[in-house]
Amino acid sequence: MGFSAVQAKTALASTGYDVQSAIDSLLAGPPAKGGGGGGGVSAPPPGFSRPKENPSSAAGVSKKKTEKDDKAKKAAAVAAFDASPPPGHQHALSGGKKNVPADAASPKRGGGGISGVVVSSGGKVRKSLTPPRNRGKDGSEGGVKEPKRSFPPEVTEFLKKGEGQSRLSMVVLGHVDAGKSTLMGQLLLQLGHVEKRTVAKYEKQAAELGKASFALAWVMDEDDSERERGVTMDIGTKRASTSKHDLTILDAPGHADFVPAMISGAASADAGLLVVAATPGEFEAGFNTGSGKAPGGQTREHIILARGLGVSQLVVAVNKLDASEPSWSQDRFQEIQQRLKPFLKSNGFFPKKVKFVPISGLNGINIKKGPEAAGEAGAGLKKWYDGPTLVEAIDAFQPAQRNFERPLRVIVSDVYAEGKGVTARGRIPQGILCAGDKVVVLPIGDEAVVSRIDHGAAVQVSSSPYSYAPSSSSGATAETIDRSKFAAAGDSVEVVLSGIDIARTSPGCILSHPERSLRPPVKRKFQAKMLVMEQIGVPIIRGAQVLMHMHSIDVPAAITRLICITKRDGTVKSDRPRVLTGGVSATVEITTHEKICMEEFNECSALGRFALRRSGDTIAVGLMEKVLS
Repeated sequence: MGFSAVQAKTALASTGYDVQSAIDSLLAGPPAKGGGGGGGVSAPPPGFSRPKENPSSAAGVSKKKTEKDDKAKKAAAVAAFDASPPPGHQHALSGGKKNVPADAASPKRGGGGISGVVVSSGGKVRKSLTPPRNRGKDGSEGGVKEPKRSFPPEVTEFLKKGEGQSRLSMVVLGHVDAGKSTLMGQLLLQLGHVEKRTVAKYEKQAAELGKASFALAWVMDEDDSERERGVTMDIGTKRASTSKHDLTILDAPGHADFVPAMISGAASADAGLLVVAATPGEFEAGFNTGSGKAPGGQTREHIILARGLGVSQLVVAVNKLDASEPSWSQDRFQEIQQRLKPFLKSNGFFPKKVKFVPISGLNGINIKKGPEAAGEAGAGLKKWYDGPTLVEAIDAFQPAQRNFERPLRVIVSDVYAEGKGVTARGRIPQGILCAGDKVVVLPIGDEAVVSRIDHGAAVQVSSSPYSYAPSSSSGATAETIDRSKFAAAGDSVEVVLSGIDIARTSPGCILSHPERSLRPPVKRKFQAKMLVMEQIGVPIIRGAQVLMHMHSIDVPAAITRLICITKRDGTVKSDRPRVLTGGVSATVEITTHEKICMEEFNECSALGRFALRRSGDTIAVGLMEKVLS
């Protein structure tokens, strides 16, 4: 008893997707012979007889039976067809909303189609099993919740056991010529991730250019222009493993011209390594503020930017202390501590999360082993220092808290074509990504499929000159969980995407779940709380044009409204100020020139932090409080 799906769809199409008219046409039976074009509705199925009209004097029993049959057949007709019109059509329901079946409602904004009804094998009508998309944590409408997914066994095991080896991203900060790249080359060499013969080759090549002391820096600075100039110009990325952490090292440039690259590295980091030079005059050049036309150093700016972009743990490596006057001067070490500690505390670094370590990056003293291992070269340091080595201080970093349960976000920092797919290199601040997942590339909106996930790994030099094997001496490979098919929050990965053109992707894109309710907002306007830098040449006024830096992108923007100036405790100091001067905290409204992915800081910290620059100077750092439409 009922109508076939073909009959129902034909009736629906013939009536212009008017549900009520389609039902009536099905109940009315086939058209008169010869009038074939009318509705195109085929004959009723076998066993169905159209009820005849009874005269007013008919028995009441027959009338009730006919009405009951009509209702049953009408319900069967509703259940038989899918009330989803082709794209571009809308329902034209007659009789008002009261005649619309409960499960044939119009699509909700951000929903993903119309929820139809399902007919069970017993002929009963039941609702679709597809859960509503916009649900809160308590199941109520209106919130955003990660849908329940069926993860592979290795992901389930990972979520039960935890991360195992802690994975951290560490950005290396400091003024130009503080010895950051050389120190990182020395660190990788002593941890066994670089061969000694490779360093020897670099020494020979550097000597030919008159830069023999830059050989260790070439481990990080692989670009020819960087090696020729002797200056890091972009973020150098290497992987290293200690006894407690699997590190992604982000070597940031120290020159003032390349602060945007430093911002990109700091925005991706969980912890920081600040390198300051102890030689006479070098620390002062990096830390002192500018006077007149003389620009200030980058140490101070790097500290403010790093804290504003989410770095909360810091190791301060006092480098070149063996070249101080006198060599390994304890007084010089304490002087640098006394000047940095108050500044770090005033910018949000808790003293318990900051450690000072005296080192010599060029000679490799107090890096992995204590000064006693250096013999006579480290005797001056051994007399008064009994603290941790640099590696021990890095091991003391606390593992970062990860948001595995939140909607997926992958911040793309680089894109290149390799083979058949497009490879996107980036970091996952929250969520879980599995091979085979469908993702959407924002703000473009194109969808793609994850073909492969490559985590990369720190390599340990082996006895063979041609082979490299993952380190087994550190704890990095002690994990028993196979991570080749998935990536989780905190991972820096390379994701191979299929089904999308490389021209549709770029650094700064965000990979997210395709469901609209789980995507980050793509907007132009937001309300933010920001801290104005102390040394700004021109105060900030309403309408000020700035360049806004977020993770891997920078976009032109304007400060369209000055809402209020706030105190340190968050209370309002003054409403609707006319200008913002150096050192104040303020709530403002900012509008970008184009739509970008932005999210409230409480929802996704990586997409809720930003820095503002103007005329080559950083003028403010801030957090997004509210995304405005």
